Amino acid sequence: MSSRNILFVCTGNICRSPLAEYFFRDYVEKRGQGGRFQIGSAGTYALDGNRATYEAIEAGRSRGLDLTPHRAREVNGGLMSSADLVLAMTRSHHDWLSTRYPGLENKIYLTMLFPRRYDGRGPGRIDVPDPIGESVEHYLQVLAMLEPALPKICQGILEEDHS
Repeated sequence: MSSRNILFVCTGNICRSPLAEYFFRDYVEKRGQGGRFQIGSAGTYALDGNRATYEAIEAGRSRGLDLTPHRAREVNGGLMSSADLVLAMTRSHHDWLSTRYPGLENKIYLTMLFPRRYDGRGPGRIDVPDPIGESVEHYLQVLAMLEPALPKICQGILEEDHS
C-alpha cells in the first residue's frame, strides 16, 4: 500500500502548520504507521528557510515535539501536485489555494472540517486562529484545537485505505 502525502498549509509556515505537521507525524509514528504517510507543511506567504517561532517550539516541546529542525517553505505547484490531501488552517487559506491551483480543489480541505467525513460531527470552530505575535498560551490553545482533529483524520485515512 502506498503512502499518503499530507500537506498542512497556513500563512507563514512558522506557527500552525508546523505544529500540525509535527503532531500528526508523532501521532502516526507512535502507532507504527509512519511509513504510511509523508507529512509536510507550507505557507501561502512563507519565507523559505524561516524557523518556527519560539512560541511554537515551546508549545511543541510541551507535547514532546521538537520543532527546531523545521524550516518554512512557500506552497508551490510541486507540493500541491504531489499531495494527496491538503489541509488548510482557515477558509481564506482554502480559498487562496483553490483559486491559485485550479483543478486540485478536490484535495483541499479545512483541517477542522475534514474529520466530519469520518464522525459526522463538525468542530466548534472552523478556522484555526493565527497565534503569531501572541504568547505560548495562545499556541497551546491552537494545539488544543488540533489535538482531537488530527487523530480522527489519521484514523479515517487508515480506515479508507482498508476499505
